[in-house]
Amino acid sequence: MDRPRLDAGADVGPLLRRGGAVVVDALVVGLLLGLAGVALSLLAGVAPLSGRWAFPIAYLGYHVVFEGTLARTPGKRLFGLVVLGSDGSPCGPRAAAVRTLLRVVDGAVFYLVGAAVVVLTDGDRRVGDHVAGTRVVRDGD
Repeated sequence: MDRPRLDAGADVGPLLRRGGAVVVDALVVGLLLGLAGVALSLLAGVAPLSGRWAFPIAYLGYHVVFEGTLARTPGKRLFGLVVLGSDGSPCGPRAAAVRTLLRVVDGAVFYLVGAAVVVLTDGDRRVGDHVAGTRVVRDGD
């Protein structure tokens, strides 16, 4: 039996894997930020990390570091995904920074913009992937 499709050219599998990775990565960043806040409070007597910018900055930095060095975040690893450049090489720091900065566009309306671009364009690539020249693929593809 064929996998479910939204239309003749849109496979929802990559979208679901990428969505799962986004959720896992957000949970990991939230947990790390929370632990850092508790540690700072207990060890240094400093108020926990707060403010509305702490999570977004940590989340973006997390993606640049992991994708720029390992070509995947822990969430992508869990879902068997890897970020590759247009030549098939692992994503590097520059491409990771470009695609991460464009998460601001892709993440609009709870990632609806990024999801729409992934489903409606060839190659399952979001805006950040198109601009950075990257592609998220199943590990081993």
